[in-house]
Amino acid sequence: MNNLKKVGLTALATTLVSTASVAGEMSVSGSASLSYTGLSTNSDVNPWAMGDSVKFNGGGDLDNGMTVSVYYELDGGNYDDYNLKLGMGDMGTLSFSGASSSGSGVDKLKDIVPTAYTPVYEATDATDSGLIDASGNNQSGQWGYDITVGNAALSASYNPEPAAGKTAETGLAIVYSGLMDGLELSAGYFDDGDEAENDTLGIKYTMGSMTAAYQMTKVDYEATGSTDQDATHVGISIAVNDQLSVSAGQQSIEFDGTAEDEKNSGVMASYTMGSISMAGGFNKLENKGGSTSAADVEASIFNISFAF
Repeated sequence: MNNLKKVGLTALATTLVSTASVAGEMSVSGSASLSYTGLSTNSDVNPWAMGDSVKFNGGGDLDNGMTVSVYYELDGGNYDDYNLKLGMGDMGTLSFSGASSSGSGVDKLKDIVPTAYTPVYEATDATDSGLIDASGNNQSGQWGYDITVGNAALSASYNPEPAAGKTAETGLAIVYSGLMDGLELSAGYFDDGDEAENDTLGIKYTMGSMTAAYQMTKVDYEATGSTDQDATHVGISIAVNDQLSVSAGQQSIEFDGTAEDEKNSGVMASYTMGSISMAGGFNKLENKGGSTSAADVEASIFNISFAF
């Protein structure tokens, strides 16, 4: 039996070595960056921070004509984002998300509104309401599949066990670009197990240096005690030239049973000068969660990074 085990392990090792001999490479990227996030509600918190992310990308061609790629992100000393993808040519791409980096299913349509830097709902607080995955979408252990058929880009995601005691999560998305040049129509559906059923519809149009989009999203919780959300999100971005881009946007979220709608608005700009990139702007949050008593939050955002 020991001899048989040795033979089997030798054969397996030979197979692994043969597979590893396929041409491929691993690259490491990162940048020196400094950011400023000033909040009207956190005047006693230091707004300055330094970037601490390093990204690893690897991949190569397989003997059968397929491609494989792997991605890891080391963020703050932890590997918090990583995935594996198998490219199958015309048959699409199969992917697996180890943690927080699926990119398939409703990730494609979480937010289609263009911005020169960050979305209007970022930085003001830690809760991103009014998005199709606002109820959940656990990407750890999630499978994904993407394929383009004619003018339609199709994407699906599936997590068989997103958490202990929770049923499977399924996401579907389609983007159609066959009506006219520059126009994209999109639709997505997310079944968050026994938590919620969500959907989104969107339209995006690009003409020259201008891109505009409008998106409607509904978050429908199963439990009667949870607050359903109906959101509209609109925005426009303009590439002034090869170096400068500007954008403006607004998101309005209606929470069932509340007197007011939550409103997120913001303006952003980004500028690139050789190896130096600068971006920033202002976001504002009003009536958080639909509450009339919640204090407005204003965020001043700035980032500078150096590529080398």
